[in-house]
Amino acid sequence: MPTTKQIADGFRERLADVAERGKVIGQALGVRADMVATRRRLRNAYAELGEEMYRRLQEGEYAGDHQLLTLKERIDGLKAEARMHEGQLKDIMQGGFNAPERAEQTQDEKTTP
Repeated sequence: MPTTKQIADGFRERLADVAERGKVIGQALGVRADMVATRRRLRNAYAELGEEMYRRLQEGEYAGDHQLLTLKERIDGLKAEARMHEGQLKDIMQGGFNAPERAEQTQDEKTTP
């Protein structure tokens, strides 16, 4: 039968695990918020590009000019930023949740005779 100290130690370990998971989830939520903001800016840039292209098509001015190239570069940059945020989120979720499991396995190995 476990002693009071063993129960308390086990309880502390579980609380530490919960705190670590909370930290990981907090980081993930921060990255998700960045992803949402980037996607919103991307949608706005697409809308601006569409409006500009439509206007130029209507006026017969469709030509590869600086303003269109600037909008395209902005959209390409926002797409790259969105991919970066997705990678960060994946790393946080995989690395953050796997770390406590690895620590728990190491602890189990130490206590196993």
